[in-house]
Amino acid sequence: MERFGTSTRQDIDDKRRNIHSEKTQKSNNLSAKLFREYVTSKNHEADFESFTTQRLDEALSHFYLDARKTDGSMYKTSSLESIRHGLNRHLKAPPNNKEFDIIKDAAFRYVNMSYDAARAELKQAGKGNVEHYPIIQESDRETLYKSVYLSTQTPTGLFNKVQYDIRLYFCRRGAENMHTMTKSTFALKTDPNTGMRYIEKILDELTKNHRGYDKETTSGVMP
Repeated sequence: MERFGTSTRQDIDDKRRNIHSEKTQKSNNLSAKLFREYVTSKNHEADFESFTTQRLDEALSHFYLDARKTDGSMYKTSSLESIRHGLNRHLKAPPNNKEFDIIKDAAFRYVNMSYDAARAELKQAGKGNVEHYPIIQESDRETLYKSVYLSTQTPTGLFNKVQYDIRLYFCRRGAENMHTMTKSTFALKTDPNTGMRYIEKILDELTKNHRGYDKETTSGVMP
């Protein structure tokens, strides 16, 4: 058995694609699709990946100010930001492998000024607010645990309680990656100081915002 592996160019490209989660890759593709539709609507070639930096800078400068939803309404600032980053990742990812960065590079200073202008316009139009889901209050959690829906005395209630607890203590970004969890993901441990038993997640997972290059661990603890 050889000590070192043998990676082909295709292997490297495939693994580079997998740096990002499926949701992020989908976002990249949607951003590219939207920009492609825009440039073709302006009578430009659809293959914007082959544009020079100067031409791409010009096209993006108009795009950020012109971008609209299918119904003609404006995007929220968060959506426009997502599109911008999605395009940047799309251009950098295989098979495009662009070395430039449309967000940071000085060659795209003009387009980023247009992006800032577009964000300001969206905020003035009331499109700058981000709506977060409200947190579950402690009193509401207590009501849930005391209800028949999370009762450990019935099969359905026990199932619901396990699902709820796993999401509450161990899952980030909703139920993302929950389908990959198994018994070996968790370990039953005992606190040496109190003697209390608890469950700890001992295997880290990849999420949209926490990928393989992160130093942060993702372990959680359930009392």
